Amino acid sequence: MEKRHFNIKLISYIVPVSFLLFGFYCLTLPRHISVYENSIAHIGTGYEQESQAVIENTAVPVKENIEIDIVNGTNISADNAGVYNAQFTFLGIPVKQVSLNVVPRTKLIPCGNISGVVIETEGVLVLGTGKVTDESGNEVSPCSGLIKSGDSVVSVNGKEVNSKEDFTKAVSESNGQNIDISVVRNGKRVETTVTPVMSQSDGEYKIGCWVRDDTQGLGTLTFINPENNVFGALGHGIYDVDTNTLMNTSGGVMTLSDVTGVRKGEKGVPGEINGSLNKDKIFGSVFSNTNAGIYGVITQKSNLPSITDEAVETAISSDVHTGKAYIKSDVLGKSELYEVEIENINRLDISSDKSMTVKITDERLLEKTGGIVQGMSGSPILQDGKLIGALTHVFVNNPQKGYGIFIDNMLIKADEAVAKN
Repeated sequence: MEKRHFNIKLISYIVPVSFLLFGFYCLTLPRHISVYENSIAHIGTGYEQESQAVIENTAVPVKENIEIDIVNGTNISADNAGVYNAQFTFLGIPVKQVSLNVVPRTKLIPCGNISGVVIETEGVLVLGTGKVTDESGNEVSPCSGLIKSGDSVVSVNGKEVNSKEDFTKAVSESNGQNIDISVVRNGKRVETTVTPVMSQSDGEYKIGCWVRDDTQGLGTLTFINPENNVFGALGHGIYDVDTNTLMNTSGGVMTLSDVTGVRKGEKGVPGEINGSLNKDKIFGSVFSNTNAGIYGVITQKSNLPSITDEAVETAISSDVHTGKAYIKSDVLGKSELYEVEIENINRLDISSDKSMTVKITDERLLEKTGGIVQGMSGSPILQDGKLIGALTHVFVNNPQKGYGIFIDNMLIKADEAVAKN
């Protein structure tokens, strides 16, 4: 009897623990998987896919809602480029939804040029709202609860707003009458009505809303597609420093830069490239700002005389491995390759701009910059002769290290940007 009770008690522990372990295992499955177009691949739970050719008659053509067996893996025939829905299954039961990205074998020109970036916002970005002292001396908040930090004001009374001046003028000319304001909030258009009040300090009509328009800075050009002149840069999005929101853009330009020096990075103090934008040398038009970088098209190749390298093949995320690699950058005055080490790889979510940990090992770069400095975001990373990604972030407490993004994700975002434009 005691033995039976012991067995029941043991089972009562084993069953829930097993479910917990299985649940944790499912969490570690990747959410995004990339395979080459026109290939047969074996997708397993370890995400160590055999992309060359799996000779099997049971290869499943890639289609919407393809199932991937969690135990044995699944052989797939990836014939058409695109992004497909897929799901891992266990005993036929769906356990996790994933995105299956079928990508063509692409050749890109790795760049590494420190460049000027000008982003024109869609409307004007709301930095915050507050109180206005009206003509009677009362503190009022005309737009409280109606307009929020991070909103983009795109029109007032039906007229487009493209600058701070447009917005200020529209409010000032209201004469205290209600104004209809359209904002973009979390990608959706929201309509609201605000009543301006006359400010006691200067006699102007105001609504207690602080806004910002265009932004600019330095970053690195990652690649150019020689087939269509589409470029990618930065590897991460441009976010407003005050609201921490991804900036909506109506366009922008890429320019050459005049680099005057580099402030070396130290523990706790990120380094920085010092320089300015050469707006007389515009070489590209920006049409998309995404969480995986900015994208556009080269418009003036003559302004990029330093881009002379041949295109190289790109690697999908499963090809990337720990070990020696190189970054390309002209941070020290001319375009060169600098040795780095890929220390860790995050295959769980290739959509992240922190897909791998990169350590600078090249003594020339360490001596001059201390490692990764602000402005180097977008520097292409090459391994085994292929373009595998780009630098995105520096570790504040260790500038010798930083994060990188897989080129898979940048290419997906580039294709999406081209399709929209």
